Amino acid sequence: MTNRYLSFLFFLFVCSFSYSQEKQQAVVKVGSDFISAKDFKLRIELSPYIPSNPEVDRHSEREFKKDFLYSFVAEMLWAKEADKMGISNDEKFKFFFKPLEDLIVRDALFKREIKDKVKLSANDVKGAINKSQFKLHTLIVSSNDSARIHLFYSRAKDGNKFDSLLTVFPELDTSSAEVTLASLKDERIENFVYDLELNQFTHPLKTEIGWVIFKLKNKIFTPIDLKDEAAINKAKDAIRDRRTEERYRDYMLDLLKGVSISIDIASFIVLYNKIWNTLKNKSVNPDFENYFSLTEWDFQFIINSSTADELNNTFFKLGSYPVKSKDFLADLAFNGFSVSELDSIIVLNKLGNRAKQFIEYQIITQEGYKQNLQHSPEANKDISLWRQKYLAGLFFKSILDTISVTDEEIYESYIKDFKGGQNLTLINARVLTLNELDELAKVLSLLQDGSPFSEIILNYGKTDSLVNAKGETGLKPIQLLGDIGKIAASLDLNEIYGPVQRNNSYSLIQVIEKSNTQDSVTINFDSVKLDLRNSLRLAKTLDYLKRTTPKLAEINNVKIYYDILDKVKTTSIPMFIHRFMGFGGRIAGMPLLTPFSDWMDDTVIKKLLP
Repeated sequence: MTNRYLSFLFFLFVCSFSYSQEKQQAVVKVGSDFISAKDFKLRIELSPYIPSNPEVDRHSEREFKKDFLYSFVAEMLWAKEADKMGISNDEKFKFFFKPLEDLIVRDALFKREIKDKVKLSANDVKGAINKSQFKLHTLIVSSNDSARIHLFYSRAKDGNKFDSLLTVFPELDTSSAEVTLASLKDERIENFVYDLELNQFTHPLKTEIGWVIFKLKNKIFTPIDLKDEAAINKAKDAIRDRRTEERYRDYMLDLLKGVSISIDIASFIVLYNKIWNTLKNKSVNPDFENYFSLTEWDFQFIINSSTADELNNTFFKLGSYPVKSKDFLADLAFNGFSVSELDSIIVLNKLGNRAKQFIEYQIITQEGYKQNLQHSPEANKDISLWRQKYLAGLFFKSILDTISVTDEEIYESYIKDFKGGQNLTLINARVLTLNELDELAKVLSLLQDGSPFSEIILNYGKTDSLVNAKGETGLKPIQLLGDIGKIAASLDLNEIYGPVQRNNSYSLIQVIEKSNTQDSVTINFDSVKLDLRNSLRLAKTLDYLKRTTPKLAEINNVKIYYDILDKVKTTSIPMFIHRFMGFGGRIAGMPLLTPFSDWMDDTVIKKLLP
């Protein structure tokens, strides 16, 4: 089995890409905008991608780069056209994009107020390097009973043998632990342990799990070569993370000091009822599933079924600034909302916790906007990149919404595809579709640890409209599987591919069965009519874009520099990176690119040469 993904989890608080201020060589120019060689390399290496054209050799670096670039340019052109159409002013765009912009602004605030203000002293570095050379084997005695553990300590201190004394205090818990630099959360406790000599023990220390005593059983010394830059940086990073945590706590205490905010209960109950009713009325089987989530379409349904007053109710106020119910709903839609049990109390409690978190995030966000951090170079670049992705997606949907097909066209397609005796590709695929990056991270971690995808997917059940309770499509013609079918047709048997971004969700795909047949497939027309309608609408949309995108390229004076493209060296390992954002939250390291290179042919290429 092959896995065509790679997940890297970056720093606990923040991961920011740095961009050189030097002028980058352009791989392509689109009007006054351009894609630099550096930006192209970042995007292609951090975006799992399968060319839409099956004739493209995915193992040829040059062919793959060209196909990716054509899709990248299409995204830019569609976004520009969406701007001209006023889609960026549409409420739907604002609903789905504003939470992402807020997240980027909070991340910029974290960098300015937390990360950039953490400075390591000479003593910090010296202490970190010294500790990193020692591995301490300890015995831990713990208890929630302060009196008993202090009595034990008093007797041990008076000369009673430590280990023998434990038999007199059977109620005390004991365990062994290896202590290394930053393995303990509390630096104060870590210092006590590192100061011990062999067989010495600490006094009872108060921790978040109760009272503990550490006894040093062994101390292993492994010297560090001061010329070993990687080892030195690892020690520095450990202490820097600790100082960052301290700075974060101090900053949040100061920011939230004296702040008291109350949620409008009536507005909260309105949203709760809508969310609970949507969840419980979804077509699910609680006997097979333990993951119940709201999709983009569910949130769209909630919006469409709500009155203007319900959406614009003041959820709470930050000073004189009203935060509306639809803002909280947008945050839920962006970050995803799911429960493991279909229970009204569980939904209510989780929604309450999310509301508290949302308040804190909005306080932080407001501070970021006060400092105009949305205009800082890195934040502005991130916002522009993701804005382009969202606008291109909405442009595609705006075209799709205008496309209609007749019943006659559907029936003709049915006869052609299933009754004509031509070669048909049938596949059975496992599809896991998740709305939350946190859940996706868990799955990718399990896969990297060797857990079978077949077992993982059973824990989630039916997460996609294409699959059954086991997460499988069943053996079906690829025409009936939409965008997933196109991707699956290019995969090897048992290959896991993804994630693939579909609307505001992410899908992992594994083909477990594939066959070809020239026999007429016995499929009832009525059972596939809707799937064929959607397939034909998609095909017509792609055909329209295939004709329209070259015109947009000409209007925007697109120029492709193949000599620069050829110099860009890329890895053959596709990666999917989670970018942890300052103050919490995560996004994909780069927007995932939608494959669409079909608009490019030899005639168009000649027009786009410099």
